Amino acid sequence: MSDGTEAPEPPAGLDWETYYAHRNRLDEIRVEQSSSFDKSILTLSSGALAFSLVVLKGFHDQNIKVALGFLVVSWTLFVFAILFNVLSYFVSSKAAEVAIERLDTCMRTQNWEVEVSKFWDKVTRKLNSMSGILFAMGAICLLIFAYQGE
Repeated sequence: MSDGTEAPEPPAGLDWETYYAHRNRLDEIRVEQSSSFDKSILTLSSGALAFSLVVLKGFHDQNIKVALGFLVVSWTLFVFAILFNVLSYFVSSKAAEVAIERLDTCMRTQNWEVEVSKFWDKVTRKLNSMSGILFAMGAICLLIFAYQGE
């Protein structure tokens, strides 16, 4: 085509095949991310809630009053760990969409000097970190609860 609407040439080292491979890999990363750390925290938090119910049955009446606060706090922390984790599913998906849109725009315009916003990546990392911290704190409270029940 000579009317100036030809597809622009990709920058050195990046042809359309490489572009599509990279774009598809970004999408794969999004899917993988949504199924590894998140599933682990959900499984562990849910399991810890179930475990605490089993431990609760073995308590003697005189000990339960002292340790009940730790149980309630652990449940609260586990629930928040689950909520933060579920929220990170949505946010990480948004981060991948933004990365794919940026890559599409850069490839279409051949402008690779575009400033990249890392907002959704940062939010995802913070949510994942918080869910891990909340899980750890809940586990500590659950251990204190179980220890006081002996």
